Amino acid sequence: MMETKEIIEKIGKHWDDYSENFDSEHDTENKDVWKAFLEEILGPDKCKSVLDLGTGTGFLANMTAELGYPSIGLDISEKMMALGVEHAKEQKVNTVFMKGSALDLPFVDNTVDYIVNARLIWTLVEPEAAMAEWARVLKPGGRAFCFNRMEENVGMTVFKADYYQNEAVDGALKIAGARNEELIALMENNGYKDVKIMKLPETAKNDEVRNAEWYQPWFVLCGTKTED
Repeated sequence: MMETKEIIEKIGKHWDDYSENFDSEHDTENKDVWKAFLEEILGPDKCKSVLDLGTGTGFLANMTAELGYPSIGLDISEKMMALGVEHAKEQKVNTVFMKGSALDLPFVDNTVDYIVNARLIWTLVEPEAAMAEWARVLKPGGRAFCFNRMEENVGMTVFKADYYQNEAVDGALKIAGARNEELIALMENNGYKDVKIMKLPETAKNDEVRNAEWYQPWFVLCGTKTED
């Protein structure tokens, strides 16, 4: 049986290999809508820190930095983050990028105000351990926001059974097709309260995206760390 560390290494290599095409294939979003929504949920205190897990090319981290929040992007793929650094330079923002796993965060307890991620939760190989680890790092009352395309009133339904083309790796994606109630329970059982799933405003940048066969709206699974 493949160990978790080896699985994560293979996932990281996949995203390294995919990095050059990622942005062009995911150029679908109206970032003004995203920034307005992020500012609404993160609030007016721009001293609060944001940690973007599975940051990739910096989609969320660079936007939260542009909004004025101290922002860190963390990922296992160095090549994806190298593009994130270039985007940060283009946007003239001071996002910090770090290599690391969402299962083992290089931060001490109770130090981060917000954890965000996009397109990450379906890739988690140890989702319960991940949620608990994020709760460890969050300050009491800190919040986690997990963005993903979902089917309304159902959950995550669009994924490839052989996405990584490796039976052991694909078999380790335990919540790739999780329903809403499963996602809510995942957070509630691992250190979060007030857990809910919210639908984002329409984020498609044009009708071509909105009418695409693969299109589903964005939702966010969110919860607040329970008080210690």
